[in-house]
Amino acid sequence: MKKLKILAITASVISIAILASCSTRKLATGGSRPRPETIQAALDSICNEGYNLFIAERINWMATDSVIEHNDIERVGENVIWQPDINTWCAIFFDREHKNCIFELTYNSVTHEADFSYTTRPVGEADQALWEWKSLMVDNAVKNYGDSLRYNSDYGRPNIDIVRIDANTVRMYILQGVERPNVIPFGNDYSIDFDNNGNAKTFRRYHRTFLPIPTVDEDGAKVSTIYHSHLKDNPYITPTDICNFLLYGDGMKQTWVLSTALDGYIIYKADGNTAVFLTRDAMEKISKHSK
Repeated sequence: MKKLKILAITASVISIAILASCSTRKLATGGSRPRPETIQAALDSICNEGYNLFIAERINWMATDSVIEHNDIERVGENVIWQPDINTWCAIFFDREHKNCIFELTYNSVTHEADFSYTTRPVGEADQALWEWKSLMVDNAVKNYGDSLRYNSDYGRPNIDIVRIDANTVRMYILQGVERPNVIPFGNDYSIDFDNNGNAKTFRRYHRTFLPIPTVDEDGAKVSTIYHSHLKDNPYITPTDICNFLLYGDGMKQTWVLSTALDGYIIYKADGNTAVFLTRDAMEKISKHSK
């Protein structure tokens, strides 16, 4: 992997560069670039979605680590993670026989407060309904799109996260899991939208290929940032890009996406969960200024 030299970019310089190239113009690849406010609105929405996906995956990690720490692995069965409301996440684990709940977690994504319970209790009707709801969506995902799903077993198994999008839609993400250190996975990532009855509505593949990018160089030193490129059919950074960068970035501050469709760069910053788009012209102006 090439190491990317990081420019010292000040807010004022970025503003000047964006203003210098903010008009919609014809692209070399054909078509017109959307207006800056349209691009920024799309990026803001993607950042929100990506962060929510990150929270869902973190809940999965927290719950799994905690239940294994307090139970014999042979006792642990399947789990369900859901959102009672927009700021609250809940997780339960069943025992292997699916007769008891052996773990419960409630997490507030605003206050970051978490309540853990290891009390064993019988599976209730609400627990069973949640389990059947998740199982139905997984079954429908495999039935409708199983032939399109790929993952690399050399790196890890796929992870499944379910996030509420709006009152009528839940989105199942299928992500490439990574069991190796110092790697951020980009690719092998999909989402399927379902209605409230568990019927599949739309399918999306975010990347065409799988790109595992190391977070250390040949000498084992941490790199300051990483980047990858998107083809014309994928103009923006994706929610899965953001989620995996936050999960596996090991404190890295930013990542870049070269958008061939927009003829420029999208820079995502972990601090503040924000992304901006800079045209190639803007990047050249910033580069000259920094020199």
